[in-house]
Amino acid sequence: MASVDSIEPDSRLRYRLIHDHLKTAIALGNIAPGLVLLEGPVARIFGTSRVPVRKAFEMLHAGGLLHTFDGRGYLVAHPDGGVPEPLRAPLSEDALGFDRPPEPLDIPSNSERIYDALEGVISLGIMFGHFRIDESDAAEAFGVSRGTVREALNRLRDRGLVEKSAYSHWLCGPLTARAVAEDYELRVLLEPAALLASAPSLSRAQLEAALVEIERAIALPDSVDAAALYRIETTLHDSLLSFSRNRKLRAAIGHAHMPLIVNHAFYDAFNLHPEAGMLSEHREVVRLLLKGNAQAAADALTQHLRAGQKRTLQRLKVLAVLPDPDLPAYMQRIA
Repeated sequence: MASVDSIEPDSRLRYRLIHDHLKTAIALGNIAPGLVLLEGPVARIFGTSRVPVRKAFEMLHAGGLLHTFDGRGYLVAHPDGGVPEPLRAPLSEDALGFDRPPEPLDIPSNSERIYDALEGVISLGIMFGHFRIDESDAAEAFGVSRGTVREALNRLRDRGLVEKSAYSHWLCGPLTARAVAEDYELRVLLEPAALLASAPSLSRAQLEAALVEIERAIALPDSVDAAALYRIETTLHDSLLSFSRNRKLRAAIGHAHMPLIVNHAFYDAFNLHPEAGMLSEHREVVRLLLKGNAQAAADALTQHLRAGQKRTLQRLKVLAVLPDPDLPAYMQRIA
């Protein structure tokens, strides 16, 4: 599992915000195909550093919305997936579809720095039991204030990883078979519907990029670490579903993604590689989308989720016989 020192200061929240704004603007046609996007101008518009902008660009490139070319930056893809000629023009708030300049993304960097570390530790811990998270000990461990820890924990509460007791104690776990089953039950109901709603907006380039990554993982499974596997998982269960216009549907799906987070922590902690069956299921969904058969793809996604539930429940049984991981002192086991 990643150590605190290895966590980048710009968390997924910041680059996710930039990614989502740019993705929407491209989908709506507010950014012309071929426009050259550079890190510096985008960073200035969003009031942030270049690091999260770079990550957002990489995600958009992986999704087929941006292309590399013989020059600096990325090109905005054509709606049909083609590579247009470079168009060098200033990027403005209007081009991004903003009515007014966006507020700077001034999320405290300390909260961002510890968020991923806390998520990783908690995701791993809940597989082994019930814990209380001590704010003071966590603040001392990370070298930040209790308020910073509290902010990160509040965000994790929104994702369902922690809860607050009647006595204002932060609690997490245990991850039970029932909780896993309930999350998968929601996902089986919601994710295929979101895929059907998103399918008409998915570009061929985006789907081909996803298929290439899956095929590479199938051919070289030992080269796929936890981060690469999590990227493959989020492509199918997040990016390919994100064109649904129903915001409440997308939010409900996100709240049921605890198994994704926990599985990522499991693979990371034990340095595991993906199962061939899981990757083949991903490939089948994307192949069917490329053939234009959205209903068959949604059915394949349903079968993948049902198989994923079985795999996750089997993983919980394996964990029951393993020794507890070496968790930090701020994770205090509750008997």
